[in-house]
Amino acid sequence: MSARVHDMKIGEIDLRIFDDGRFTLPAAYFGNLPEGMELGDQVEIGANLWLIRSGDRVILVDTGSAKALKARFPETGAAWGDLRGVQPTDIVLTHMHADHLGGFADPAAFAGVTIHVAAAEWGFWTNPDLPGLVPEENRPMVEMIQSVAAGIADRVVTHDGAAELAPGVTLAPLPGHTPGHTGVQLQSGGQELLIVSDAVISEQIQMAQPQVTYALDGDAAAAVATRQTLLAEAATKGTPIAATHFAFPGVGTVVAEGQAYRFQPV
Repeated sequence: MSARVHDMKIGEIDLRIFDDGRFTLPAAYFGNLPEGMELGDQVEIGANLWLIRSGDRVILVDTGSAKALKARFPETGAAWGDLRGVQPTDIVLTHMHADHLGGFADPAAFAGVTIHVAAAEWGFWTNPDLPGLVPEENRPMVEMIQSVAAGIADRVVTHDGAAELAPGVTLAPLPGHTPGHTGVQLQSGGQELLIVSDAVISEQIQMAQPQVTYALDGDAAAAVATRQTLLAEAATKGTPIAATHFAFPGVGTVVAEGQAYRFQPV
């Protein structure tokens, strides 16, 4: 069965959004809740992926989790069958969590494609000492990421957080979630869109309360600062945003409501 897709244009840039399934997470993943904010026992978040066509470049933003997380999250990896038929010229890894690079666990996937990763991100996850520096319960995740990284190292090109990949397609640093977490800015024909990846995890929770943290944020304070800045700028400029974990297709505008924000889906 094919995944749901949503097609749109940003000026001359073609964008296809894939629905890669969903995650059901313990509500305890979200911290620093304001008094009176109740989330229940679980929180459901989406999983979106993006295919960008600009000029002669076909750029896949993240590979999704593919089969890597099926045992724990059976509703993930929904787009993998469709993505295997895509022939990108480039792949951007916004960061190296398993739900973003899981497709590379298949050694036959995307052979010969240039993979763009922030140098800070690559250096952090490929540090051979890292497994011994994390809590024991996180060690299997780190070892999985390092195994995948070893298999793609010959295709990786690192950047400093900002780079132009194609006409109107640039990378932008959005640090905090991980050391080199990266967004993708699309600009063409007077239109624009900012792919924020995991800088905002939940449109319901973190738009209303940007100070709410997420368990997988590597630097919670930096993640909050990044989130507050990008939401304020998006609301002021009217720039649409797209996020990995918003409900499909995860694209919309940011509306300021006092000190809080509201997501208005397209």
